[in-house]
Amino acid sequence: ILIQGGAGCGKTVLAKALIKALQKETKKLNNKAGKIDAKILNKKDLDKLLKKIDGGCLIIERAGELNRETALKLSLLLDNTDCRVLIIMEDTRTGLEKVLGNDENLARKFTEKIKIPVFTSDELVEFGQAYAHDLDYEIDNMGVLALYNRISNIQKLDQATTLTEVKEIVDGAIANAEKKSFKKAFSILTSRRYTEDDYIILREKDFEE
Repeated sequence: ILIQGGAGCGKTVLAKALIKALQKETKKLNNKAGKIDAKILNKKDLDKLLKKIDGGCLIIERAGELNRETALKLSLLLDNTDCRVLIIMEDTRTGLEKVLGNDENLARKFTEKIKIPVFTSDELVEFGQAYAHDLDYEIDNMGVLALYNRISNIQKLDQATTLTEVKEIVDGAIANAEKKSFKKAFSILTSRRYTEDDYIILREKDFEE
């Protein structure tokens, strides 16, 4: 399986979730799973590694860094050993094209590809709200506008804003809210800090850098 997406878009998180789902649904995979950077894999004993996770899964991060020798060896081992391993390679489009270009036989083995899309500002804000909600916080209307503003400030023409960056913004807002609430403990008694569902409110000022 190939997972394509930009840096910080959650490729490894998706890969791990996919493995868990396949283990549960197919009953064909055991609990052996490994994750390794392609540069490190270039220096490993592939035969020994595959035998170690026989029947399980291997996630190869930044797969475009696999050198030609490793790509050829991996392809041959998958053809000529009794090991049954699900390989998930993840990288950007350019990285995946690079590694698959190393060996046509290896490329043919990857029959499935998942592309993680570039998210719109609305989708990123919705994710930020959902992430905050999971942590028992709720962003009020002015806070949502502030989140839109923070996201627009970090957007670049050549690189999409990632979910990781949105999480960092929300984490920062939560940290700010906690600092302010500690300093102004007595004012909490007179201000509405919680929603009716007992979620802590994140306000516009909490998103200030």
